[in-house]
Amino acid sequence: MMLGALAEALPRDTALVVTADHGQVEVGDNMVRVHPEVLSATDFQSGEGRFRWLHAYPGAAGELLDAATQHHGDVAWVLSREQVVSDGWLGPKVVPEAMARLGDVALVARDDVAFEDPADTGPFELISRHGSMTSAEVLVPLLVART
Repeated sequence: MMLGALAEALPRDTALVVTADHGQVEVGDNMVRVHPEVLSATDFQSGEGRFRWLHAYPGAAGELLDAATQHHGDVAWVLSREQVVSDGWLGPKVVPEAMARLGDVALVARDDVAFEDPADTGPFELISRHGSMTSAEVLVPLLVART
């Protein structure tokens, strides 16, 4: 209704284009605690609950990748920073300033779960989350009205 009224108010020979920046996945209470073995090699975490970056202690990146794959590979894509970049997940070029902010291991939810960060003190009343690479999160609607 609102979009129809807006499209009618536009001048002739214009287009109204509406899309979303991302989709969402209902995770409800499906919060996954990162396994203690994974945490033992993790200095800190960053990112979203569905695209969690794990920052390894110095020299522990390989150990962290192995532990994360073993304990969370059933519900997530587990990739090294180098894999994420070389596979183009962040676009064709990642500048050094952005590369410096990435963690060593990406824990990217495939299932309808989110990964907890014990250091995150934010509210957890969210039913839905976003940030992963599932089709529900990256394929968004595009509506076009031409006048």
